[in-house]
Amino acid sequence: MKNTILGLVILACLGVGCKDKMEERDASGMFETREVIVSSEMSGRVERLEVMEGDYIEAGKVVGLIDTMQLHWLKVQAQQAVKAVDERIPNLDKVLEVYRLKVEKGEKELKRVERLLEGKAATRKQYDDVKAMVDEGRSALAGQTHQAEVMIAGAKAESAAIALKVDQVNDQIRRCMIVNPIEGTVLAKYTEEKELAAPVKALYKIGDLKNMTLQVYLEGGRIGGLKVGDPVRVFAKLGGGEEREYRGKISWIASEAEFVPKTVQTQDERDNLVYAVKIHVENDGFLRVGMYADVKFNTL
Repeated sequence: MKNTILGLVILACLGVGCKDKMEERDASGMFETREVIVSSEMSGRVERLEVMEGDYIEAGKVVGLIDTMQLHWLKVQAQQAVKAVDERIPNLDKVLEVYRLKVEKGEKELKRVERLLEGKAATRKQYDDVKAMVDEGRSALAGQTHQAEVMIAGAKAESAAIALKVDQVNDQIRRCMIVNPIEGTVLAKYTEEKELAAPVKALYKIGDLKNMTLQVYLEGGRIGGLKVGDPVRVFAKLGGGEEREYRGKISWIASEAEFVPKTVQTQDERDNLVYAVKIHVENDGFLRVGMYADVKFNTL
């Protein structure tokens, strides 16, 4: 009798344990994260690349440099060209000084002859001759002023155009610096120092492993009770039958339905229309990209 009761208790306990372990889950999916392939914006030899697989790097940190020597000489050449053009720009006051002095001298003579004319000590012809000389000097001054201004404006425009070339080269030199785009962990390194880099050639791959995303799919009839921001329970499959529970939060719900991805095993399930749901989970160091997990929604 005692053995029978003990057996029933053991079976009951096992039943409860199995029920807890096989708790019904609402969906399953695979962990992924934001990954960025980093390439150089400029072609050239990699002079420095301070990244190693597993390194944690902050966003905006300069981690490498492409050879800038040729760009440096282009910059020096452009700077010398700007200097040469600036030296050709004449001093307007010096260019016009002779013409201004001639006009000033003529105007003084005109006033003197005008006083003599009023006192009957000079003839009208003398006055007209001096006035004609002054008018000629004023005209010459105006012409030389215009010509000098055009020449100066052209030289300044040329200097400004070359200065833009300097700015362009400076921008190219800046782009030779390899700046890490996002905060995260280096997942793979594809290039070593002294190798040649190009804009289409990957240098390394970095991912935000602190913030994992679990994408699952739900049928349309089950999506109505969910909204972005809802908390969920996530059960990560660590391998070897081990499972670890996390608190997650819905970060995105698809606005349009789609067919179940081809990774689903049966044709009947693949024919169903479902909605993709993304769940944000903070990684405590145990989660990996590609790891499977189950989800239990609090509202389903």
